[in-house]
Amino acid sequence: MTARDDQYLFLDELARRWRLDMDRIVELAIDGALPLWIGFTDVDLRRAEHPPGPGRKKAKLPAKTRYDRVEVRPAPEVLRQILGRCDRLLVVAELPCLDARGKSMTLTNSVGDDWGETSMVGLKPADLFARLDDIARFEQANAISHRAIHIEPQAQARPASPAPLAAPGQEHPCFAPELHAAAACWQALFAQAAAPAATRGKAGILAWLQGHYPHLSQAARERIALVVTPAKNERRQTTRP
Repeated sequence: MTARDDQYLFLDELARRWRLDMDRIVELAIDGALPLWIGFTDVDLRRAEHPPGPGRKKAKLPAKTRYDRVEVRPAPEVLRQILGRCDRLLVVAELPCLDARGKSMTLTNSVGDDWGETSMVGLKPADLFARLDDIARFEQANAISHRAIHIEPQAQARPASPAPLAAPGQEHPCFAPELHAAAACWQALFAQAAAPAATRGKAGILAWLQGHYPHLSQAARERIALVVTPAKNERRQTTRP
């Protein structure tokens, strides 16, 4: 699963090639018409768990394997979460995906295994790509013609998704729910330094927390918003005009 295929187009490049919205291409991947891949570094992969059948005990958690570099296909339920949000980072604790043989896997980004700490996984939609052989088959099957484009070799060197902000996992004996929520919120809204203006203020942070962590109390969301808000935003909000 670590073999690299340098013949591919990233999501935005494919959208320009077919003159389609990126969401439409993601929908094709959800329907199984065009595989979309993404690369990660320093992650663990294990076989996906399946619920036990009637009268059967829950199976032991499958063993995980560490990879320095791996390319996987995000599962359809993951791709559905980025529809309409292709400009935003999706942050999850575990990423359901498919390996090169189409088997269901779970990807995690672990650090400090001796301490039981787990960092979040960040999926940047712009890093999704389709391989040229899959693109050629799709174009032939759907009678799609396009103007040939030249891809410079350095264009294929886009780095894999960076290691996201670490936060202790729920299995940690000192797990802190508000710290976990704060790390995920900052990663989603500020990590790429390109968040829309509407999400940069306190109201945008509170709205994100309400949508992703509805079980938190209003007081907890207020505390998290205070921690997550960048220093320059705090000065702007507390300084009178």
